[in-house]
Amino acid sequence: MNRIFTQGDLGLFLSFRNSERAIRAQCSEHVIMQGHDALYTPIKRATGPVREAIEQATTVAVRNAARRTVSENFDTNTALSMRCRHQRALAELRNLLENGAKERALQNALVESGLLALNCRVIQEVTMNPTDNYRGMRMDLVLDPMTDEPVQIVELKRGSLLLLARRGKPTERLAQQLRRAVEQLEGYGNRVDSDAATTIDLERHGLRFEKPELRLIAGRRLSDAHEYHLLSRVETDASDSNLQLQIYTWDGFLAELERIVD
Repeated sequence: MNRIFTQGDLGLFLSFRNSERAIRAQCSEHVIMQGHDALYTPIKRATGPVREAIEQATTVAVRNAARRTVSENFDTNTALSMRCRHQRALAELRNLLENGAKERALQNALVESGLLALNCRVIQEVTMNPTDNYRGMRMDLVLDPMTDEPVQIVELKRGSLLLLARRGKPTERLAQQLRRAVEQLEGYGNRVDSDAATTIDLERHGLRFEKPELRLIAGRRLSDAHEYHLLSRVETDASDSNLQLQIYTWDGFLAELERIVD
């Protein structure tokens, strides 16, 4: 696939993002990751050497042209394609996960990678001040899409966060850590959707919340459809309460970003 990002033209990227969003609305992460493993990964592996050769040749050509026209001090990093930079950022995020990074390190790396800013305005640490009815709250990330999609409230938890508890009865159930994270995120959604004072206060960021989408990114990939079904039940319960909630593992979330930017 040719390079799809050009300055001022993100249309193709946005179409990919919209497709991923539509698929995720209809399918669990388990189904999507099965497709990722069976289709995307083998194709990427087969085409990888050719793409890398093209990338290297392009990098050399751009570097040489820049040196001739600008200076010998040309920063070779600027010659890297957008795709190459994004792949490096994804590799860094995966390395952080494997090494047990905390939420703050993951959040900073994700924002600094620029992966989210390709199709959204990204605002970190959005504070909701305390009122008579609510305590103070702080949202990790708020994404304001460039399209007509709703604002997204994103809560990040570490990769080691326990999603399922495997002791007691029933032997498989949602872990208390995950329940607390979901309650925290739903609290944000309920407040911005119902508290007029908070809504007005958030307009200082240029944000208008109307049925915001809630994204929880936590833990690592689960092993089978039954385990993912437990997460899907939480999403369904939120929908029944008029909230739009989706739970991603870090593996599923980074796989989605990889498909979009590749």
